[in-house]
Amino acid sequence: MRTIIRSIQAVSRIFGHAAAGLVLLLIVLMIYEVIVRYLFSAPTVWGYEITTWVMGATFVLAIAYALLTDSHVRIDFLHDWLGERARHGFDLLGYAIVLPLLVWLTWGLWDYWYGAFKTAEKSGQSAWNPLVWPFRLVLFLGVLAWTLQTTAEVVKSALWFVGWRLEAETEPPVPVE
Repeated sequence: MRTIIRSIQAVSRIFGHAAAGLVLLLIVLMIYEVIVRYLFSAPTVWGYEITTWVMGATFVLAIAYALLTDSHVRIDFLHDWLGERARHGFDLLGYAIVLPLLVWLTWGLWDYWYGAFKTAEKSGQSAWNPLVWPFRLVLFLGVLAWTLQTTAEVVKSALWFVGWRLEAETEPPVPVE
């Protein structure tokens, strides 16, 4: 079980780092677009769509990493007020509610990506008119990573709730005292 959870966490970290790299790419793209648009009066045909896609990819790829690092938005006043065991029980309940929805969303995004890939669907948003399947693939992979990370959080919270916890990555689970 530890190996599976560590593998899922590794994927979440990789996607989080990819999202951070995409933020840097987005900055470069935006600066370029502003310069060519306002200094040279020559806007690009691809600027709007590519920056929208890169921003969307940044968000969707960072979700699993935010869950892994516990840096997502939460109502902390209630969460922090609870004891540690109750907190993990509360988390387990929340993850158990969200997980089926994420599985359903992941399944739907697979169909959404595959349909665009199969038909070579184009955006129709600009003169550039790119294929949309690469962006939809990133959406699918990001939500898949989120689903997997949520599954790992369910397992970790369940272990905590029943009295076991996963220590540092090199140690086996130990009972909570």
